Amino acid sequence: MKYHLFDLEIETVGNPKTFNCSHIVGDGLIIKGENIMFKPGTKQFSHYVLASLAPHIAAKQRASETSDFMYFESDIACPDPKCGALFRFKRIKSEEYDYSPLGTV
Repeated sequence: MKYHLFDLEIETVGNPKTFNCSHIVGDGLIIKGENIMFKPGTKQFSHYVLASLAPHIAAKQRASETSDFMYFESDIACPDPKCGALFRFKRIKSEEYDYSPLGTV
């Protein structure tokens, strides 16, 4: 059985004057399957933000209908309510995976 997941790019966007945290515009993550990597040039990424983005990562990796808000909503706010940073999700490409290496149940 095969399934598809989107590779994702997550980038920090917004006006740095409104940031209350250590975010840097342009920094971000690349998601490929189950793996998370820093975007080139990114030296650090807040684990608080990563924890708040985790449910969105799983949802954004899957295909969705054009009427589903997950299809068109791309910016997620920093979990600190006093911070103005946003984290923009971009689907890069769809990859096909196979359940068979996982074994039988």
